[in-house]
Amino acid sequence: MPQLTPALKNLLIIMALVGLAQVALPNIGFNPNQLYLFYPDSYQFQWWQIFTHVFCHGNIGHFIFNGIALFSFGLVVELRLGAQRFLQLFFFAALGAVFFHFAAMGYTIFNQIGTFFPNHAYGYEAVPYGPMVGASGAVYGVMVAFAVLYPNETLIFLFIPYPIKAKYLVPIMVGLDVVLGLGSFSGDNVAHFAHIGGALVGLLMIFIWKKKDRGRMYKFES
Repeated sequence: MPQLTPALKNLLIIMALVGLAQVALPNIGFNPNQLYLFYPDSYQFQWWQIFTHVFCHGNIGHFIFNGIALFSFGLVVELRLGAQRFLQLFFFAALGAVFFHFAAMGYTIFNQIGTFFPNHAYGYEAVPYGPMVGASGAVYGVMVAFAVLYPNETLIFLFIPYPIKAKYLVPIMVGLDVVLGLGSFSGDNVAHFAHIGGALVGLLMIFIWKKKDRGRMYKFES
């Protein structure tokens, strides 16, 4: 097994520690909901949730999936970009995920109620909000960066029994999020637009870096 790169190792350690904290903190009277990301109209929203929610997860399966995906794509991407750019990619993709998630929620709320912030507007009934957790948006940014840097690398994903090139698999995954996000299927509690936002920011950043580095000794190669 290749040695973990420094930024990736620290991200995985933080994810693991926060996961343990989610289990332990209720025992001392601290509600971990304060770490999850709520829509700004919610009375439970706090500014730090924009950052803390990335390292929280809904259950052990959610944590394992994101951890494996981050390790699988992040190790190679960090080796290629370096620790500083890898962290920039991760956190800016996470912020892109937050922005798209809030935008999608705001659009839905406005269409249904007529205002973006009903809890803070006069004459509207109180609206309950559920939180968003997880590093999936950031992972999507890393995953898209991998597909741009290594488009012909073959991957095996979950229930697909044969390898598929990254340049096909990653767009399929993002496209599936677009379909599911726009479809608003009953019982679907996945923040698909967060995935889309993280993917778009990752794509934008990697193309900016490719353009910036063109002609230098260090090059991005397909």
